Amino acid sequence: MSRTLISNGYVVTVDGGRNVHPGGYVAIDGARISAVGPAAQAPRPEGFDETIDAGGAIVVPGLINMHQHHWYTLFKGVADGLLLEDWVTDILLPLSLKLDAEAMRVSSAVAGMEMLATGTTCSFNHSVTTTTPELVAASVEPQAELGIRQVYAKELRCRTPGNPRHPLSLDQSLAEFEDEAARWDGAHDGLVRFGMALESNAHWVAAGMSTEELIMRGYELAKRLGLKITTHVSGGTFSLEKGFLKYLRETGRTDVRYLMQLGILDPHWVLIHGIHCTELDIEHMARMGCSFVYTPSSESIRGGGISPFANARRAGVNTALGTDGPMVDYSVDMVEQMKVCTLMQHVRHLDPTRMPVEAALEMATINAARALGLERDIGSLEAGKRADIAIFDLDKPYVGVLHRPLTSFVTAGKGSDVRAVLVDGHVVYRGGKFARLADHRAVIAQAEKIGRAIIERAGLSHRLVPAWRA
Repeated sequence: MSRTLISNGYVVTVDGGRNVHPGGYVAIDGARISAVGPAAQAPRPEGFDETIDAGGAIVVPGLINMHQHHWYTLFKGVADGLLLEDWVTDILLPLSLKLDAEAMRVSSAVAGMEMLATGTTCSFNHSVTTTTPELVAASVEPQAELGIRQVYAKELRCRTPGNPRHPLSLDQSLAEFEDEAARWDGAHDGLVRFGMALESNAHWVAAGMSTEELIMRGYELAKRLGLKITTHVSGGTFSLEKGFLKYLRETGRTDVRYLMQLGILDPHWVLIHGIHCTELDIEHMARMGCSFVYTPSSESIRGGGISPFANARRAGVNTALGTDGPMVDYSVDMVEQMKVCTLMQHVRHLDPTRMPVEAALEMATINAARALGLERDIGSLEAGKRADIAIFDLDKPYVGVLHRPLTSFVTAGKGSDVRAVLVDGHVVYRGGKFARLADHRAVIAQAEKIGRAIIERAGLSHRLVPAWRA
C-alpha cells in the first residue's frame, strides 16, 4: 500500500467546518486520505513513497459531474442554433439509431479523458439509448480502465404504446436491469456504481414512451436495490407548440407534482435541469429530500432559460452541478460550470450575492456526493475518505494576483489548469498525460473517424458546412 503526501498547496477541504489551509497538506495511505491540515502540522516527506509539491496550486476534492451522456462527445459542434426540442428530433434521435458497441467504447474513453483532464473524478452517466449488456459493458469498461469513478445510470424502458419496437416487455426489462445492476454495482474495486435512468417527465408519458406502471415498478426496483434514479424534469423551451407549456396545458401538472401524486418523490430521485420548476415544486423537493442538478451552460446554449437554483438552494434542496453531454453544450469542464452557475444565478436575480463561488464548489463536490449517496466516501478532503483529489495551477497569467485564491480559481481559472488528478489515491492524470493510456491522441483520432461516419449515415453531413455560417 503506497503512501502519498500532497504538500504546500492551498487546500480547500469542503469538510463539515469548511476548513481552508493555505500551504496545507493532504496525506494518503493507499486509497484513502489519512490526514489533512495546515502547513505547521505537515508530516515529514521521508515517510511517504511520493511527495507532490502543490506550491502555486489549489487542492480541492475531485469534481463530480452529476449529468453526463458520454457518447455525445462524438458529435461536438453539430447542434449550433437549435432549440432543445428541435435538437432532439433533428440531431439526437437520428444519431442514436446509428450507435454500436465500438462507438460506445471509444466515446466512453474520450469522455473519461475529457473529465480527468479538467479535474473531474466522478460522473453520473445517464443512458438515453436502449442498451444491451454488450453496450453497457462498452460504456462502463473504458472509463474504469482509465481510473475514473462512474455511476452508470442504465435506462429502464420496455415495449409500450409509444415504443412498440422495444425488444423487451416490462417484466423482461426489470429482470435484465437487475442482472446488470448485480454485474456492475461495485465493480472494479468500487470505481463503478449503478443507477437507474427512469424518464418520468410529461413529454415522455404523453408520447407513451413511459407509462405509470413502468415508473412505479422501476421506482420499486431501484428502492429495493438501493439505487439512485435520474430523470429530466421541466426542461426545454417555454413554448405552447412543442415545449414545456404544451405539456403543462395538456396534463395540468408539473413533472415534480406528478412524482408527488404518485407518492414516490424521495431521496432516491436526482432531478435534472428543472428550468421551469415552480416555487411549489421547490417546496416539494425540499420536503421530500430529493436532489436537484443544474446544467447552466447546457440550458443557456439551447436558449431554454435560467433554472431557479439559487431559490432551491435557499429552500434547503440539495443542489449539484453537471455539464450535460457535450452534444448539447460542447464542454464537460466543471470549473466552467461553477463559473457559469454563479453568473447565471446573479443575472436571474439581479443580485450578486445569490450564488457565491463557495456554493458553486459545494455543488460540484460534497452536494454532488450526497446526491449519489456517496458522501461518506467522496466529495470532501477528510481523513477516512477516498483520495479523489484535483490539484489546479493558480500561477497562470490569466488567473493573476491571488487575493482570494478560491474566487480566482472559480472565476478566472480553467479545468485545463489541472496539474494532477488522483482517484483512490492513484495519480491517473498528471502533466497532460494519462497514467493508464499511452496515446490519447490516437483515441481522439479514432473517435473523430467514427463520429464523422455516423454523422454521414444519419444524413447530417450538412450540419458540418459551411465553415463560416452567416
